[in-house]
Amino acid sequence: MSRTEQVSRLLKFRFRAMNTDVEVQLAAGREEAEHAAALVKNWFETQEQRFSRFVADSELNRLNRCTGWMPVSAAMDEVLSLAYGYIGQTEGIFQPGISQALRASGYDVSFEQLQQRELRQSGAERRLDMDIRQLDITDVRNDDYEYSRPRWIQREGSRMVHKDPGTELDLGGIVKGWAVERIADWLQRTLHIPSGLINAGGDIQAWGTTSHPMWSVQVADPYHEERNLMGRIQLRKGAVATSGVIRRQWHNTDGSLSHHLIDPRTMKPADTDVLQCTVLGQHASQCEIIAKTVCILGSAEAVGWLNRHYDRHDVLWMTRDGSTYFRGNTDTLAECWPGFDPDHRFSLL
Repeated sequence: MSRTEQVSRLLKFRFRAMNTDVEVQLAAGREEAEHAAALVKNWFETQEQRFSRFVADSELNRLNRCTGWMPVSAAMDEVLSLAYGYIGQTEGIFQPGISQALRASGYDVSFEQLQQRELRQSGAERRLDMDIRQLDITDVRNDDYEYSRPRWIQREGSRMVHKDPGTELDLGGIVKGWAVERIADWLQRTLHIPSGLINAGGDIQAWGTTSHPMWSVQVADPYHEERNLMGRIQLRKGAVATSGVIRRQWHNTDGSLSHHLIDPRTMKPADTDVLQCTVLGQHASQCEIIAKTVCILGSAEAVGWLNRHYDRHDVLWMTRDGSTYFRGNTDTLAECWPGFDPDHRFSLL
């Protein structure tokens, strides 16, 4: 097989990291692709050890336990800087200072462990857990702070961080998209891989050349992930991110459902009509933030927020009544979102 033929082939690799399935597709020779895939796997595993709140000695947990100034890694400094900016962009709906609220809602172990515990526990044990968590969330809600304000400061140029007293950060709402985006950029710039796609649980960064076919990204039905919702997304390069309330949810003792998307205005799982949101843009981290924000805000508030910020992303979401909404470039809807016929369409301002 010639070098040209080798490079034109897409080789696929899969592994588990960051509590999600990661898929890597690379247009490269097998030896080069296997080497790159191993580096990608190491990258995700390293970031999981750094940012996970479920790893006892992670850098995030050390930062959460710290009561003064703490030196942080370049990666932590970069993610915190991004998060700081996104708090402003989302008017505080993206808020990393929700770790206690996540625990109080029941998300105090990894989701796989949460599901196993739910199966094992008796009704009385679940009620006791819920009573304890309600005490925790009452303390969080009584805390005198503005939800839209960052709860940490960074000393410019020094990689030193100081949190507000009592603050515990959770960076799960941004780390996955950031990790996808950064490793994709490294594969292009350092290993010079001409075409590739990184998909970490629906957060996707893709790149290619004019000689490479368009990437086709399926959008799963939130209730039936094994089949498409209505169609797919076509792109040559760029990013896609999906967020929703269905895939990570659990039962409370009263039979109600909780999910992992916390509304910082109430410090409870968001009361929203949006089941799932998918965003098409250029950067995975930004798409991830927009998708989560739309899910938390709900349809009516989301359109207003997107318009206030003159956002140029394509955003598609599905609501509990089965309706689909699209806000973006309606002129390229048929080309970029083949098969989709949204019930409600909002053009870019």
